[in-house]
Amino acid sequence: MSLQLPAIVRLTNAAKTTVYHWCEEVGRIVDEYGVKELQNVLPLITDTLFELHIQSGWSLRTLTKANNPRDFDVVAHLLSPRGPVIHLCYKLLGDSTVKYEFPLSYIPVATRHLLEEGVLPSFYVGKLQYHPHLRVPSSLVLNSFEYYIMHFLYYLVNPSLQKYATTSCGSDSVYFTILEEYLQYFLPLSGCDPEMIPVPSQVSPYGSPVYSTPPKPRFETSARQMTPSLLKKSSLTPSSSGAGASSLTAERTSHHDAWRTMMILQAINELWLSHVTSKENSNLQAGSSPRSQINVLQAVVFLPSLDHLRAVRVLIKHLHYFSNSVGPNIISGVDELKRTVWTYFQKKLYVFLRHTLEHWPLDASFRLFLETWLSYIQPWRYVSNAPKVNDNDKVVDWKWQNFVAENLLFYTLFLQKVILRFLRVELSSPKNCLMLYRISKVYSQRNLKEMISVAERSLNEGLSASKSGSSSHVAVSVRQYINDLENPSFNYLPVFGQETTLQIRTILACSARVKSNLRLATLPVTLGKKQSTFSRLCDWLMISGSTTSDENGEDIKKALNHLEQSSAQLAAFFDVEIPSEPEPDSVLQTSYGSPSVFRTPVRGLQDSASGTSMLGSPLSPQKRYDLTYGGNPDTQPIRSYEIAFLVRIFNQICSNINEKFGPELEQSYDRPDFVGRVVRQLLVPPTTYQEVVKHYGTPRNIQKRLGPRVCLRKLANQQVVGYTLGVFILAYSFGWPPEILLLLLASCVCAVIFVRASLETWRESGGRISIDAEDSYADRY
Repeated sequence: MSLQLPAIVRLTNAAKTTVYHWCEEVGRIVDEYGVKELQNVLPLITDTLFELHIQSGWSLRTLTKANNPRDFDVVAHLLSPRGPVIHLCYKLLGDSTVKYEFPLSYIPVATRHLLEEGVLPSFYVGKLQYHPHLRVPSSLVLNSFEYYIMHFLYYLVNPSLQKYATTSCGSDSVYFTILEEYLQYFLPLSGCDPEMIPVPSQVSPYGSPVYSTPPKPRFETSARQMTPSLLKKSSLTPSSSGAGASSLTAERTSHHDAWRTMMILQAINELWLSHVTSKENSNLQAGSSPRSQINVLQAVVFLPSLDHLRAVRVLIKHLHYFSNSVGPNIISGVDELKRTVWTYFQKKLYVFLRHTLEHWPLDASFRLFLETWLSYIQPWRYVSNAPKVNDNDKVVDWKWQNFVAENLLFYTLFLQKVILRFLRVELSSPKNCLMLYRISKVYSQRNLKEMISVAERSLNEGLSASKSGSSSHVAVSVRQYINDLENPSFNYLPVFGQETTLQIRTILACSARVKSNLRLATLPVTLGKKQSTFSRLCDWLMISGSTTSDENGEDIKKALNHLEQSSAQLAAFFDVEIPSEPEPDSVLQTSYGSPSVFRTPVRGLQDSASGTSMLGSPLSPQKRYDLTYGGNPDTQPIRSYEIAFLVRIFNQICSNINEKFGPELEQSYDRPDFVGRVVRQLLVPPTTYQEVVKHYGTPRNIQKRLGPRVCLRKLANQQVVGYTLGVFILAYSFGWPPEILLLLLASCVCAVIFVRASLETWRESGGRISIDAEDSYADRY
């Protein structure tokens, strides 16, 4: 009988092979070994999958179906809800003694601060392991399923893995594929729950196994005040009043089929949405002075990565489907979760999204946040089997009045902050125009304006009215919901108030000016300088980058269309008039494609009494900014007078030469003799430039140096190419062979370089040209 290798040895050997064989081996190990051998396998699997201590050489965030379909399929099967890893977790649940420690250093810093202050969120009840002498939490003790899920969620926010921030494949990656499968499986939309699995013994009222008892004097009073429980306590614990056996069985079944769902939701809440506390968020109140926010802005440095924000959006969309699929009767614990899930997530999500909105940089990546926010405030879009309607015919049913009232700040405060953001960006940018249009399109849906108005009026009345044909009221206290999300000193500003309306008028005025400028940019070039004969020839020969020009023209038309529609929709929503378009800026009359086309002439609102600007320095009237390119000079944008494909070809050739011979070129450039002077005529001199690096979305300038290098970009100039073609055509007409012409041109170039190098020698020697062996140290090499 052959001896069986230990499971750890087999898994370690498999890690040295391919991803496909490693996943296959994991499946075989789970099937062949018992609990005793497998309990040490799970940590090694999580280390490899989520790169905790082992660099596997592949990542769940970069592996896609397109770039490697075989590995994608095998990894997706390995981690699927019915795959080997989840089956391993279920197998280990059968032994109540199998426990794993999850380091507290992995949980958000804000949560660790709460634990240090003696506040215990409900998720951590019964899971904390304490230091034997200091009596402070040292780690979380989890069962196998909790241990795996916590690592799966932490993988997305692990600070040491933010190297994938720029290389991540986003929603196409295998990680997001598995995430959506988990949400669909563990948060089912149908009435059928996932198949039952062993329930951990010693269940606490919060749906988690009890492992230790925290020090009572410090934590017990606040343990249940931080986060509401997902299920009522009566649904999780047997009744003590002597109820019938059927009732007791129903209650146990309710918990039996919902504890995994609860655990996943609680873990998401803690690992993805708890990086900012409500205390930090309350220091950034609407209407507070910028001076009072300086310290907070400097202290709070967290900003979610794009993948983190993308995952939150996936969660929001599925939770809307999950919540909207609730039936009239509560049959199981999952049905009860559908009714209470947003109550559990609302505040954490509000703090997370508001903090992100306050700190996100002014760039095109804001689109992802925008879509995340718009997904949350449109729950009516995520209803299973809902009939499809035309975008122009969308009507929000009045049954969503309660949701609008309960989430009024998401509709009003967030909109006000986004409006301020658009007052500080270029409205002429096609991406910014599209984002403004997305907002106006959502808020222009019929009945939504009336619902927001009803909810705002109820702040004074205490209740929000429903449009049901009668005078009855929906018992929703909007003020109470606002107080739950914000601190008592919060000052609510009505979205239809004077201040917001003035800001909308400013945006519409800026939009009118930009539309006028963009209309001029779409006119034929005869309005500016006449196109030269050579330019027309290049266009006819299709070598002038006309494709890029056509794309720019299409972008301008789209931007103009988005601005027109968003202006009309915003004006209708806020009951203001659309200002007439002024004359285009006179500077645009020079030529098509002038950079001034893309400047937004934002004019500040003037107080009629004092004449001062009401919106501060960022909107000061008549203010212009002369923008210059400060990045890598070798990769600066292609100019209109350059041939696009030649620029790219020459850049690739020069990059290969400079990368391969960079040290030799710099050494030759620094030579003090005549050879060095010749080399300096051929190479571009060294320079420095600023590179903007974003870590967690926070921009940071880094100064970089470029040494002496080869640069052939000037040869891609349309005039240079035109003159060269003209010379060849003229020589060909006189019967000169191309080889003789090339030799003649090369001789002329060498002569020019020699003369310029000689003049440099003459200037350095005070008027004497001295080129001898002693001046050159070529013999040293």
